[in-house]
Amino acid sequence: MMISYNHESIEYHTTTGGIIIQNGKVLLQREQNQPYWFLPGGSVEADDTPEYTIAKMIYEQLGVPVIQEQQVWMIENIVDLPLGPNMQVHETGMFFVLELPYPHPIFNKDGEFTGTNKEYRYKWIDLDVLRQHHVVPEFVVPELHVLEVGKGVKHIVS
Repeated sequence: MMISYNHESIEYHTTTGGIIIQNGKVLLQREQNQPYWFLPGGSVEADDTPEYTIAKMIYEQLGVPVIQEQQVWMIENIVDLPLGPNMQVHETGMFFVLELPYPHPIFNKDGEFTGTNKEYRYKWIDLDVLRQHHVVPEFVVPELHVLEVGKGVKHIVS
């Protein structure tokens, strides 16, 4: 069961995300019929840790085991979504820099590609041109450019 609950006009979610950077490119995903990109990840289940959840999701969606994860961000993201009148989503998320086994065929993918869930598209996007893509939440692009692994966990509110 996903960690989520509603209180008055706010829906709360606990999420996790993975930052995979290789050769100056970051792996992003998007839903097949949506224009915006985001870091791979999703909702944390009630009996799982965020670390377990992101490793499980990467393996299930892309067939790649996670060797190591290092938490870099703790985020609070409040978004107005058309879920109902005056409804907001308050996302609390833990984001990790992930190490995958190298070499692995995933690092050789060009252009958009699919994983096991055909509803999602993935793409390696060069960090130098990341600002040219519609990436959500808005803090992701600037924070990826100043990412510091091993310097503790940065708390981001957006």
